[in-house]
Amino acid sequence: MKVTFGGNEVHLYGTQLKEGDLLPDFMLTDLSLKDVDSRDLSGPKIVLTFPSVDTSVCSLELLTFNDQLENLPSYKVFAVSMDLPFTLKRWVKENAGDYITMLSDHKFRVFGEVTGTYVEELGILARAAFVLDEENRVIYAEYLQEIGHEPNYSKILEEAKRVFES
Repeated sequence: MKVTFGGNEVHLYGTQLKEGDLLPDFMLTDLSLKDVDSRDLSGPKIVLTFPSVDTSVCSLELLTFNDQLENLPSYKVFAVSMDLPFTLKRWVKENAGDYITMLSDHKFRVFGEVTGTYVEELGILARAAFVLDEENRVIYAEYLQEIGHEPNYSKILEEAKRVFES
């Protein structure tokens, strides 16, 4: 799959996930600088990857999901980037991102590899969305061809509804 950032082709490192795959193990860091093991993220979930909360499209994506999740409090949503936890914490404080758990891949740099979202040229994560069942099996995967574009919010939530409400 050809992926671009600002119209320029970039290369994603790692193995892209597809429907039916199991999400491999990984470690992330939460906003309190604590390590988060993949086994700590139990149950059905939506996982979003994005370049940086300090960009307008990423902030818009998170705000859009956060607004829609206000009526879906049982949905677990995790957003992962290479941003430092301090940056993610600031964004949550400034934007009341109450319904999304923000996590950083900055310390371990494994999540981007196991999801095939690490952009080699830029050291950031590409924009992608995954819906996972309680066993961490991929139900839906969306990799955006242009990292600067927004994901298909309605499709992601439609797929999540099948998992969360079944």
